[in-house]
Amino acid sequence: MAKVLLVDDEADHTGSLAKVLRAIGHEVATAPNGRDALAHIIGNLPDVVLLDLLMPVMDGPSFLETVRSYTRLQSLPVVVLTALTDSPLIERTRALKVNCILSKGKATSDDVQKAINEALAGMPS
Repeated sequence: MAKVLLVDDEADHTGSLAKVLRAIGHEVATAPNGRDALAHIIGNLPDVVLLDLLMPVMDGPSFLETVRSYTRLQSLPVVVLTALTDSPLIERTRALKVNCILSKGKATSDDVQKAINEALAGMPS
């Protein structure tokens, strides 16, 4: 399975999603914000990033802008999980080449797994 970096400041959401992903065989690391996620990526490149948009310290779009500025990370698969439904942040995020945007609270663990699989295969969801 995949090495997944789960970037989200909501500990309850992160913990439950990480538990599900580990149960199906993924290796999961977590980061509470974009800055910590960048530090993690430097030493341990994941296969895919699951990214929240609204976080303290460094939000999701700022994280993505930084990641996409590095040639070797431009094709890093990113699946966004957000509670936002209609926001300029969504459009800003789409412009940064994410594989999929899923809605927190509506997306099931099967939806997340499907998005991971498609992101790893290089297919847009």
